[in-house]
Amino acid sequence: MSGDELRARWVEELHHLGFTPPTVGVEHRGVPIGRVNRDAVVDLVLTRLGARRSSWNAADIRGEAERIMAGVDVLAAAPVRRELVEDLTDRAVVRCVPLLARDDVPEHVRSLTSREVLDVEADLIARITARAGLPATSAQVGNVVAGRPLDDAQRQVVAALGGTAQLVVVEGAAGAGKTTTLAAAREVLEMQDTRLVVVTPTLKAAQVAQDQLGAAAFTGAWPVYQHGFRWDEDGHWSRDPVARTELPALARLLPGDVLLVDEAGMLDQDIARALLAIADEAKARVAFVGDRHQLPAVGRGGVLDHAARRASPEACLELENVHRFTDPSYADLTLLMRTGQRPGEVFDDLHARGLIQIHSSEVERLAALTHVDGTLIADTREQVASLNAVIRDERLAAGGTSAGGAVTTAAGERIGVGDQVATRRNDRDLGVANRDRWTVTGTDDHGGLVVRGRSGVRTLPGVYVRQHVELAYATTVHGAQGETVDQAHLLIGEATGAAAAYVAMTRGRQLNTAHLVAETSMRREPSGSTCSVATAPTSDQATPRCGPRTTSTATDRTRSHPPWHSRPRCCGTAHVLHLNRSRLLHRPPAGSAADQLPRVE
Repeated sequence: MSGDELRARWVEELHHLGFTPPTVGVEHRGVPIGRVNRDAVVDLVLTRLGARRSSWNAADIRGEAERIMAGVDVLAAAPVRRELVEDLTDRAVVRCVPLLARDDVPEHVRSLTSREVLDVEADLIARITARAGLPATSAQVGNVVAGRPLDDAQRQVVAALGGTAQLVVVEGAAGAGKTTTLAAAREVLEMQDTRLVVVTPTLKAAQVAQDQLGAAAFTGAWPVYQHGFRWDEDGHWSRDPVARTELPALARLLPGDVLLVDEAGMLDQDIARALLAIADEAKARVAFVGDRHQLPAVGRGGVLDHAARRASPEACLELENVHRFTDPSYADLTLLMRTGQRPGEVFDDLHARGLIQIHSSEVERLAALTHVDGTLIADTREQVASLNAVIRDERLAAGGTSAGGAVTTAAGERIGVGDQVATRRNDRDLGVANRDRWTVTGTDDHGGLVVRGRSGVRTLPGVYVRQHVELAYATTVHGAQGETVDQAHLLIGEATGAAAAYVAMTRGRQLNTAHLVAETSMRREPSGSTCSVATAPTSDQATPRCGPRTTSTATDRTRSHPPWHSRPRCCGTAHVLHLNRSRLLHRPPAGSAADQLPRVE
C-alpha cells in the first residue's frame, strides 16, 4: 500500500468515526514579549535550579529559561525569542554566586550557585554543628539487649539512641540488622518515657517502619507541613506561623523525643533543614540513619555526610556485621561491593557463583527474565516499562492474566484481572501509598480496579487508575531500596552506577543475580567495565567511617519529584502553577490590544 493510499484510508476511517475537520483555522494568540516580567523569570529559573542541584552552568540556566518561556506561551519570531532567552540567561548569571574564583572556568563546569542555596546549607550545617557540640552520655541498656540477638555494634547504637546525645549518626551496610536495633532502642526510650518518632522518604516505608518497630512513623513531608512549612514544585519555601499553633497531637514533638530520619542518605537539604528546625524548637533529639554507599538524594543532598563529618565519635556509629543473607560468604562479598575493594576478585566470585548472567542480546535478556522468580530491578523507568510489557504479554498468552475487561492507563498500559500493579500516588482516602503493590481482582465499566495487597482490598476509581497505577512486575532501583525479598534480579545497563548495583544486589536473602547484555559490556572501556560498575565505589566513596565522603554537589540529581518532597494532598498543583505563571507576566495597560488576550491560567 502506497503512502497516498494509506493516508486516504486513514481519512476514510476518521470520517466513519464521525470526525469532521474544522473549516476555519484557530487563531493562536500567544503572550507578547513585552509582557514578560524578566526579573520574575530569573527568580524562577534560579529557584528551580536550586531545588534540583547545588550548582549549575550557563547552559542549565538557558535550558530552564527556554522551558519557562514555552510554559507561558511566548509568541515571537525565532531571532527575537533567542534574544529574550539570552538576556534572561545573562541576567541570571549575574545573579549567581561563583564557586570558583577565576575567570577561565570552562563553560561546561557547573561553577555557579545562588545565595539561597548557600544560605540553606549554611543554616543546615550550623544546626548540625550546634547539636554535635553538646556533651552526651550513653544509656545503660543491659536489661533490654540481654534477651535480644544483638552484636556489639548494635548494642552501641541502642545505647547511643537511648542516651543524651542531641545528634546521633548511624550508618549500616545493607542487611546489617537496622530494624532489630531500632526496635531495641524504642524499648529503651519507652522506659525513659520518651518517644521514638520515625520519618522516612515514602509513605510505604513509613508504614513498614510503624509495623516493624511499633513506633510512630510518617513521611518526612508530613510533620514538616504540619509545622507550617509550605513549598511548591518549583522549589519556593515559606512558613505559615498560624499553622504552627494548630498542631495535631501526632505531629507534636516533646523535649527528649528522638526524631529518627531513616534512609537519611536520600534526604535533601530543604526537608532536612525543616526537620532540624522542628526538632530545635521542641528540644527533641535527632538521629540520622542511612548509608552513604547506597542511593543519594534526588535533589540537593549531602545531609548525611554533613552530619557524619561533625558528629562526635561516640555518637557516630556503624553497623558492619551483615545478618540478612542465608549464605554468610555472600554477606562478606557484599561488604567488598559496598566499599569497592578488590573489584576483579569480587566479579570473579560473583561469576563463579552463577550470579552474573550474560545474554547475547537485549531480546534474549528480556525473554529470560520473564520466567525468573523474585523481584526484577532495572535502572531506568524505560527498562521497567519494557519488562512489564513483555511479562504481561507472556502471562496473557499463558492465561495468567484475563484478556477481558482490561483498562488502559494514561501511559498506554493495559491492566486486567490477575495483573500485578503498583499505586504511584499517596491517597489517604483510598488507603493506598506510593509504590504499594497489588494484585488486580476486578475491573469495572468506568476504568476502575479492585485490588488486593498486604493491607487488604481496595477499590480504585478510574480517574486514579488512569493517572497513578502502573504494572509492577519490575521496579526501579529507587523503588527497591529499603525492601528485602527472597530473590532479586538486576538488569545492568549503560546508566547503572555502583550505588544502584550495590542496592539491587543486596535485596535478596537467598539469591541476587545481575543480568548483562554481551554487546553492551563489550563496548565499555576497561575503567567502565561491568566489573567496575558492579563492584567499584562511586566517585564519593571509599572514605573513612564518620568522615567526609561527599560534597552536596556530588550527590545532586536532576530527576523530578524527589521522594522526600511528596506533597500533602492539600497542596494543589494547579494552584501552584497558576501562581507561578501569573508572576511571570506584567499586566497590560487597560484597554490595550494585549489586554484583550486570553488570560494565562
